[in-house]
Amino acid sequence: MAVDADTRDMLDVREKIAHIDQMLADHDRKRQEIALAPWAMIFTGMGAAAAFFAAGAAFVKLIGG
Repeated sequence: MAVDADTRDMLDVREKIAHIDQMLADHDRKRQEIALAPWAMIFTGMGAAAAFFAAGAAFVKLIGG
């Protein structure tokens, strides 16, 4: 019976270690995403500005100005 309890305890420890490894991997991924967030906003803003510029140019061309 003691062998079964030891085996169960070892499995619990392995599960906890696997859970900790998963949490560390999730943390690293989130940290990398946060580091890239400002660049994503910059490129989104540049894309929106280009779209507004193109819309304005098309409108001016349509009006004939």
